Amino acid sequence: MRKSITKRLSISLQDENRCLLDRFMRYKSKDADKLNEENENFLRKRSDKLKRDLEDAVREPNSTTHRNSGSPSQFGDEGDTASLTSAGAGACNNGAVGGSPDYFQSLEEMLTPLPLPNFNPCIVSSSIPTNIFMKFEAHDNETHAVKWSPVERLVATGGGDRKVKLWDVGKGALEPRAVLGGSSAGINSVDFDSTGSYILGTSNDYGARVWTVSDNRLRHTLTGHSGKVMAAKYLQEPIKVVTGSHDRTLKVWDLRSIACIETKFAGSSCNDLVTTDSLGSTIISGHYDKKLRFWDIRTEKQADDILMPAKITSIDMTKDGYYLICSIRDDTIKLIDLRKNQIISSFSHENFKLSCDWARASFNTCGSKLACGSADGLVYIWSILGDLEATLKGHNSAVNAVSWCPNSNALATVGKGKRCIIYTES
Repeated sequence: MRKSITKRLSISLQDENRCLLDRFMRYKSKDADKLNEENENFLRKRSDKLKRDLEDAVREPNSTTHRNSGSPSQFGDEGDTASLTSAGAGACNNGAVGGSPDYFQSLEEMLTPLPLPNFNPCIVSSSIPTNIFMKFEAHDNETHAVKWSPVERLVATGGGDRKVKLWDVGKGALEPRAVLGGSSAGINSVDFDSTGSYILGTSNDYGARVWTVSDNRLRHTLTGHSGKVMAAKYLQEPIKVVTGSHDRTLKVWDLRSIACIETKFAGSSCNDLVTTDSLGSTIISGHYDKKLRFWDIRTEKQADDILMPAKITSIDMTKDGYYLICSIRDDTIKLIDLRKNQIISSFSHENFKLSCDWARASFNTCGSKLACGSADGLVYIWSILGDLEATLKGHNSAVNAVSWCPNSNALATVGKGKRCIIYTES
């Protein structure tokens, strides 16, 4: 009799769970539709505004004012406004983004993005982006994440205001090209796929989301972690995604079925992760317990760990997959040779202090330099050979994350003071 009652209760609970899950998914679908509609309204209004601005500019070619002129407060203190000169872009008038239309020769030129410098690994390896190209308040409060698109002069930022924003840096825009909603808590990381078609964001609401860049629509919501999701990367793109969470697990997701197909139990909170090649055969994750963990998705076997001197805040890998940098909480950055799985160098400075447990360091495109923000508001740049080459000013508070442009030597940085700064070569 007792077994029969227990069985009936179990069946009843299962049915109730299914009903609750179905209801939850319906609500999520409605929320996504509503957010997409709001985003379309935002883009339509912005497009209408841009059209009016261009019409005014054509009618009044000698005007000294412009609808989109940025006030000095948008650029920081007076005298700190940076020149818009970028390598190969030519000089602008007094560096004022959206300044006098006299600079533009035609409407067509106004619509043309600033040209990219020719990418030359030798040039990139010897130059440092010390000039402030533009600065703007990216979010309503602290900005946590930043990433360049691999194909456009487009920067994605994520903040504590629960938004992912896309900024058209090539046009010097001080308004976001798009605002991507859907998260119910702060954004921890953002990343593009290799084609720049999709953007992946992780959140404190225990989820990760995928948006399409072309139409700025929310495509997938990945829920299943029981702690905040700190990092995500494409794995065998565009089919799979791997996420790392404070719930001490990594999850592999199939985007075709929008389902978790594998859970890897790390035993410690994951702060960051990378995948080693386009096939994503190996995942490397950095953890709170000071360990780098290596996962081969083709087998259940886990490779040997590498123990760091302190807990890991971020990891980044060179494009050839040979070297890895690992920022750790003793305020150093370690360089690891992945062919030997050994630490071969360490980078530090007496004034360099990581701002938080998820502060992000980054390699430049050719792997000759690395950059990381500091709690003192500076961005530190080291040569891979070990020399500190520059400290970049501009932030008024701690710098949380940096990202190098893959197609030029520009550097994007964000921090606790809401500000995003784009540095280019002087």
